[in-house]
Amino acid sequence: MNRLIIVGSPRANGRSAALAELLFESCIDECPDDEVALAPVSTLQIDPCQGCDGCKALVEGSAREPGGGGADDEALRRCVVDDDMADIYELVDAADELIVVSPVYFAGAPAQLKALLDRLQPYFWTDARKQSKRPATLHVVGEGGDPHGFEPLVGVVRSSLSCAGFSLERVLDWVGRIDEDGEITAEAVEHPLAPPPGVDASAPGPAAQTRDDAGVESNPTRKPKLDLGSNGAKPSGKPSSKSDGGNKPSRNQGKRGGKQDAKRAHDKRSSGKNGG
Repeated sequence: MNRLIIVGSPRANGRSAALAELLFESCIDECPDDEVALAPVSTLQIDPCQGCDGCKALVEGSAREPGGGGADDEALRRCVVDDDMADIYELVDAADELIVVSPVYFAGAPAQLKALLDRLQPYFWTDARKQSKRPATLHVVGEGGDPHGFEPLVGVVRSSLSCAGFSLERVLDWVGRIDEDGEITAEAVEHPLAPPPGVDASAPGPAAQTRDDAGVESNPTRKPKLDLGSNGAKPSGKPSSKSDGGNKPSRNQGKRGGKQDAKRAHDKRSSGKNGG
């Protein structure tokens, strides 16, 4: 099992980074045979999509060439912009499950995360969204206080990941449940997902699951429970360290070694909003 954790906050040491580090360590401790990669946008140089359709031209050009790989050729699921997104494409292709940890910026995604999601456009020209979907989970983080919620964040994550071959199966709401030091003060609430297009919402089905103790101050002697997704690790305690901003996507395979920094480092600093 390969997991990719995308951290959508521009802050290298905020609430989102602390939660992502906890998820990362939980995977390592509880699923020693799995591989997990951590990709924080705070350490990546990812330019916005230019809308140039260069990725579409690559796919169509290959499809016309005799013996070409067509739309399924891995080399074509790329963007013509040369930046750190090339590493993200490799991690996305290898992932059996995707986890996104993101703060809420005016009900939506931070610009840095939105740029990454927009750059998944090359998958739109392939048949990835028509194939069997891999599971994805969204962890929503924030200080709280925005009366407009975070449905726009859920929508853009769900749509972009669908084109890349993932199905957003769960949304866990951590807003107001992680303090400014990254400590979990209450457990997440599962946010109900609207049914996909074409699905009758009134049809009988399992009700959305909500944690019994959601919104209640956690007992200092009790370790917080974490849910890594449909194939996630068992619950674990708080992280021993914060996410180390300054490196590109990190990989780890079980307990056989520490984080392996990919290729080169960036020192990209930026301030965050809404406590993410």
